[in-house]
Formats: sequence, C-alpha cells, structure tokens
Amino acid sequence: MKIRALLTFTGIVSSILGALVVYLIMSVPNDLRADSLLKEAREQLKEGKKAEARESLSKIVQQYPRTDAAAAATAALVQLGDRDRDELSRAIAQIRKQNEQQSKLIADLQTNVNAIRNAPPPAPVTVTAPTPKPAAKKVTPKKKPTPKKKTTRRRR
Repeated sequence: MKIRALLTFTGIVSSILGALVVYLIMSVPNDLRADSLLKEAREQLKEGKKAEARESLSKIVQQYPRTDAAAAATAALVQLGDRDRDELSRAIAQIRKQNEQQSKLIADLQTNVNAIRNAPPPAPVTVTAPTPKPAAKKVTPKKKPTPKKKTTRRRR
C-alpha cells in the first residue's frame, strides 16, 4: 500500500512537472516574439508611424494574449487612443472658433450689404461743361508767288 501511494504521488508530481515544462516550452518563445514585436512597435511610435505601431500592438494583443507584452500593448493602445481623442478635440475646438469668426464676418458683411441696398439713391450730380474757347485759326504761311518765266524768242 505504501508503494502504491508513493507511485501515485510520484505520478501526480511528474505529471505536474511535465505540464509545467510543456507550458514553459510553449510560452517562452511566445513571450520572446511578443517582446520583440513590442520593441518594434515602440520604435515605430518614436519615428512617428502611429498607424503601423497601432497595427503591431493590436497584433500582439491578438496573437499573444496571455503575455506581459500583450498587457503592455493594451496599455499603449489605450494611450494612443487618448492622444488621438485629445488631438481631435483640439482640432474641433479650433474649427468651431474659426466658424464663429467667419459667422461674425458674414453677419457684418450682410448688414453692410443691406445698408447699401436700403440707402436712398444718390442725388444727381450736374456737371457743367466749360464754355468752349473759339478755335484759333491756323495761320498758314503765304506762298510766295512764283516768278514769271521770261520767255525769249528768237527772232528770225
């Protein structure tokens, strides 16, 4: 009986150790791959490639869900989402401000147009033309009379 209990206990312990070894063999490579992907994603974030980094982080969470890298990737994704939301709220506030300024400008222009439209027509302006000066006669130099030709006839 003691041997049977000892053999049963040894079988249980060896099963647990075998399962632990199998778990470590299968999970350690996953952890290493997930860590390398996480490092790549962080480098992409430093370079300013947000879309590629977001894809890498979501890939880590999907393919290696039970790793420390997946937890870090989830936290990084949440931070990226918060940053994007903040940037969008700033952009929306700026656009609203521009919209208000343009609305004021349009309202001012509309009141100016209405004022011009409702203004009475201007009084007719009469302009008197100056009296024309008599045209000066052109003085043309007199032509000298052409001298008469002396005709000489030969006498026969």
